[in-house]
Amino acid sequence: MKKNELKTTAKISLAVALLLGLGSVAQADSYNTATVSTGWQGLSFTYTLYLAQFDTSLGTLTGVTLHITDTEEAGVTVENGSADSASITIELSGLVEATDGDQIDSTANLSTDFGPYSLGPNGQESGLPTYNQSGEDFQDLGTVSSEATKTASSSDFALYEGAGTVPIDVSGSGGWNASGSSAYSLIINEFQGEGSVYATYTYTPAPVPEPATMAMFGLGLGGLAMIRRRSV
Repeated sequence: MKKNELKTTAKISLAVALLLGLGSVAQADSYNTATVSTGWQGLSFTYTLYLAQFDTSLGTLTGVTLHITDTEEAGVTVENGSADSASITIELSGLVEATDGDQIDSTANLSTDFGPYSLGPNGQESGLPTYNQSGEDFQDLGTVSSEATKTASSSDFALYEGAGTVPIDVSGSGGWNASGSSAYSLIINEFQGEGSVYATYTYTPAPVPEPATMAMFGLGLGGLAMIRRRSV
């Protein structure tokens, strides 16, 4: 191989090594948006929440995951209305549905049992008793609540990119029931629910040279300069 060809090969090899070093810095990353919430609402409810879009100056968006939470609570009281002892279970069911109007339409479903509660005979053999908060046939649960979560992914990244917000429509509903007795009084006070969402954005950051890579780049430039001087 001729002398000039050796010099040219050395220059090309060094340049390729520097480019590979600069291109290997970028790695996948992710972050969560702030959580937005409907606040406590009487069930049922419909609400529009707004999530911050992904800042494209950070890099290239590669994934969007929506996190949906359904929380419901109420003050609950149950009284056995049967002349026989009973084991009564209180049942909470509900849902919060979130949709971005495009790729995501997903629901966080609640289904929670409280109890069973062992309640004595009411002592009144005809009809349901009035709510009197007395006797071993009565159980006051106080304020009870439950929560459910669900995640869903979108492949429409354009909807989530920009400097604005993404509207997310959220609707919720719920109800209570009891089982275990042929007759009972179930009293529900201040039944309310709350829906909340946040997004996780996964992205590939724009490549940024590390200090060590910059130092190698400087040495490489120096080496190329020396090769050029020798070839003169």
